[in-house]
Amino acid sequence: MNIDYDLVSIILVATSGVSIVLLLLLSIYYLIYWSVSARPLQLVPHSDRKTRFALLIAARNESNVIENILKSLSVQTYPRECFEAYFIVESFDDPTIQLVEKYGFKWFKRDQLDDNRRTKGFALQECINYLWRENYLYDSYMIFDADNILEPNYIEIMNDLRQTGVEVGIGYRSFTNADTNWVTANCACMFSYMNQITSYGRSIIFHKATLMGTGYFVDDSIIRDAGGWIFTGMTEDIQLTSYCYYHDIYMCYYPAVCFYDEQASDMKTVHNQHIRWLAGYMQPRKFLRKEGTQKDYHSKRLQRMMTYEFKVGIIPFVVFNIVSFIIFALGIAFGVLSIFYGAAYQSAIIFAVAGFQISVLYMCFVLTAILSIIRNRKYLKLSTRNQIRCILSYMFYFYDFAWAFLDMLFHPSKRTNWVRIDHTGNVNNKDIESGK
Repeated sequence: MNIDYDLVSIILVATSGVSIVLLLLLSIYYLIYWSVSARPLQLVPHSDRKTRFALLIAARNESNVIENILKSLSVQTYPRECFEAYFIVESFDDPTIQLVEKYGFKWFKRDQLDDNRRTKGFALQECINYLWRENYLYDSYMIFDADNILEPNYIEIMNDLRQTGVEVGIGYRSFTNADTNWVTANCACMFSYMNQITSYGRSIIFHKATLMGTGYFVDDSIIRDAGGWIFTGMTEDIQLTSYCYYHDIYMCYYPAVCFYDEQASDMKTVHNQHIRWLAGYMQPRKFLRKEGTQKDYHSKRLQRMMTYEFKVGIIPFVVFNIVSFIIFALGIAFGVLSIFYGAAYQSAIIFAVAGFQISVLYMCFVLTAILSIIRNRKYLKLSTRNQIRCILSYMFYFYDFAWAFLDMLFHPSKRTNWVRIDHTGNVNNKDIESGK
């Protein structure tokens, strides 16, 4: 076979070098986020002004876990007359209703249960429409899941944050079971990185945040200006975040207070989550630009820049992953061929490039996990064993996103099938157990 293995080795070396340089250049904002996220948190002052909050909790068939959040709501330091919790169910036979009534909170039963309205976003939309229709007036809505647990002062601190002018805010998403096994440790590590580095960095630089599922409040005026709760896709949190970027809404990530979330403890559940997140991320979001009033906290140029960064921020790393595996695969293939055709010197170079590229990729994941664990050690509190397991397996955990993408690609029904994630309600966190 007439192959110029010298040329092959040169091309692979050049491609590897260029890909690494481009990754560093295109990911400079992550280094900026890491730098600014080291700043001490500026605490907001306590406010005597009170917000009327409506807490909306999707709770279909969640009677096995619902008491944790009911208990945490019952001991909130925020005045009880200033907030109400609505637990959203789909059947009068749901045992969740009896538990909600036991703790003195309210429930709402959905009526519009068509197959294309099964997402959490539609549940929130239906409940908010009911509140508006019945003239139950609230200043702001807080969104939670049935497995969440709030620190006793969570609502109080969110009120203080809102009184500074923040229209969409969120506290620190901590975890009920991060130290259970390597899967929960990886899940917690990923969310902690998004919390304390990207979201905190964006909050400091752009007055923006990355909403991740639950724990956030959004002003009633924002929803009304949008024409209602229009965030009904597979990932309503990403849609709302996009809307806030498009319309320059004042957001804030504020880690002075925590809410706790249960992490998936097996890869099958993680895989289903990843499919849903990818499907939601890939859903069109241009329609979000058409609704609502454009605000002007930032210049048009800065707004375009921060919106672009949010939309494509992860793309350089995705491209680097793809290029790395292409270089690795080609390196192995040409390395083997070069041995058979007597080009031993070139084969050594080609194998070295392939090994170096995949090693750089692996070390990127290792470094990310280490940085996340260091920055979030106050909250993660992983055992030494799970820290090591997380660092070593972070790349392999993340590559389920690739398998989830392929799964979704070859099974189109999974792109729109909103799969409910079961929760256990188990708490493996001494901070919660001790009431801190």
